[in-house]
Amino acid sequence: MRAPEVLRVIGERNSYAAPDSGMGDKRPTAFLQQTQTTHVITHQTLADFAPQTMDDMAKYVPGIANGNSFGGTQDALIKRGFGANDDGSILRDGIRMPIGRNYQGATAERVEILKGPASLFYGMQEPGGVINVITKAPDHRRWDGGFGTQWSSLGGGNGHFDVSGPVTRDIAFRLIGEYRNENYWRNFGANRQTLVAPTLDWKHGRWDASISYEFAKYDNVLDRGAVFVGNNPISGPQQRLDESWTASFGDRHLLASQVNFRMTPHDRFRLSGGYNHDDYHDRQADPSSYDPATGILTRRYRSNGGTIRANGNIALDYIATHDLWGMRHEITAGVDYENRRQDQGLFYQSSNVGGFLPSDPVYGLLQPVGKPNNASSNLQQDIDCVSGYVKDNIHLTRQVTLSGGVRYQWFHIRYGSGIPFDLTTNAGYTKPLPFAAIVWQPLKTVSFYGDYSQSFGANLLSAGTVLEGGYKPTTGREFEVGARYDNGWLTSDLALYNIHKKNVLQSAGLDENGNNIQRLTGLAGSKGLEFSLTGNLSRHWSTIVAYAWTDARTLRDTPEDQGKQLIGVPKNSGSIYATWHGILPWKDTGMRAGGGVHLVGTRSATLTNSYQVPGYGTLDAFAAWNFPHLLGRRVNLQVNAINLLNQGYIIAPTGSAYRNSWGQGRTINVATSVVF
Repeated sequence: MRAPEVLRVIGERNSYAAPDSGMGDKRPTAFLQQTQTTHVITHQTLADFAPQTMDDMAKYVPGIANGNSFGGTQDALIKRGFGANDDGSILRDGIRMPIGRNYQGATAERVEILKGPASLFYGMQEPGGVINVITKAPDHRRWDGGFGTQWSSLGGGNGHFDVSGPVTRDIAFRLIGEYRNENYWRNFGANRQTLVAPTLDWKHGRWDASISYEFAKYDNVLDRGAVFVGNNPISGPQQRLDESWTASFGDRHLLASQVNFRMTPHDRFRLSGGYNHDDYHDRQADPSSYDPATGILTRRYRSNGGTIRANGNIALDYIATHDLWGMRHEITAGVDYENRRQDQGLFYQSSNVGGFLPSDPVYGLLQPVGKPNNASSNLQQDIDCVSGYVKDNIHLTRQVTLSGGVRYQWFHIRYGSGIPFDLTTNAGYTKPLPFAAIVWQPLKTVSFYGDYSQSFGANLLSAGTVLEGGYKPTTGREFEVGARYDNGWLTSDLALYNIHKKNVLQSAGLDENGNNIQRLTGLAGSKGLEFSLTGNLSRHWSTIVAYAWTDARTLRDTPEDQGKQLIGVPKNSGSIYATWHGILPWKDTGMRAGGGVHLVGTRSATLTNSYQVPGYGTLDAFAAWNFPHLLGRRVNLQVNAINLLNQGYIIAPTGSAYRNSWGQGRTINVATSVVF
């Protein structure tokens, strides 16, 4: 009878299914007992499919779509119909990350996703959900390490190393490094990055602590993508509309720490905090107009001369489990403080330059020279947030759990821009955020759940953006019901939800200066169904299945927009992947091989639904071999194929006909690693 437990503990790291998640309760909670919908992209999923960015995560989780990634330089995931590239929904080990690319394959252990409003524990959030990238921890048991390389069919690749082990009886250390220089998948450009990430972990008696640091120096392609006339792009994915100098570049520092003290076997305190700092710059070849009669595209040089993006937070949590009146209580209570800051210097812009033919591009006509745009320069945004929260999961019986909680949140936002500086927002807001849920587990393998939650946060503007109308914070609420299945090998989740969000920040095209116009719609709604199935089908076969039906619309706004679909949200999307794994007869060689398809439906590209971008399907595949005793070392070889059929598709519309992102073309990656 203990065999299923052994499988869950040993098999978790090597499975597509996760037996628990810590996202919903700030402590590991068994899959069948979770009070909200969670998804875990496990270590094995990351190892097999080798995702490069957060965009790739959308393939494995239902209800997530890709949004406006600012030319492929920023994370922008739409969760259950809501999300943007600066929505605060990306965490690293629980620390909110600044805008930019926040997934590092060399350091990531797994990714946990909490669906629906997550403000109870995670503060200022969109109502669609929050994503936490959990990094690799030091090994206290023994020293080991390895190094490896990955080569791309596009040209270039990366090299990395990973060393970990005990320094003393109480202290363990880990150091990860990576250098990447890889050609871009379109006709020119390259992505470069240098990464160093040391971690210290300390355990002594009832105390444990960790501190980690990550430095990344990056220089990445900024690709404005496709220009549309009607429902059609004016050129295909092969030829870029940019110049060789378009890029985003800078330095990023991340510091995270945590201290835990177990006061009793049932009570512990956790003090956690972190700070990240991103010194960001970019250069853009920005399309501004297109003449269908002549086929000429007019462009301009735009550049963010330097922006400091910084987030800092600290939280003190009390986590306890106690029996009272015959019922078990799982209590999480705490207070937190967060500061989010963005300070931008000069924003440069040139006059319009014509003569560029997308059908026969000649590069070099537009030079990276411009004058300061006073209206778009000197953006300053400073947000302080202080909150207290409590949640209690009350196990009334072995089958029924009631959960209740509340967060009382206050934040102050100071926002303005321009030379001379114009302070447009300087206000504070407070709101209590209740939470309620019930879980019923009538069988060992089946549970049902329902929950109500709310979200509350600031609407955040980015550089080169003009807000049309007045400023208001955004609020959301969700009702959700669902069912789960877990037999120790295979997990499945079916969820139905209904979300309403007030004061939705939406893109409304470009103004005469090329700035992105944004305004607040009165009310938006999203309702849908999500299904997932992950884990082992048999001894040798594993699967990932995901499907989402999402109906996300503007419910109250101008007559032109009311009732229209929200930008970038497909009504239907889904994936199915299958993997075979086993031992080959030659020298105990292990092999894994698999693949599958990711399908995304038609999406609206403007608030008024004036044009659509078509749906698409991509095929990915991989094969991996593990040689345990090759030349006295464990050697791994892996081949990954991305978009194997070389499908041309738009991965994300942005609300403007001049800025729509192409999805990556066919790429073959070959990786090798040696483990000591």
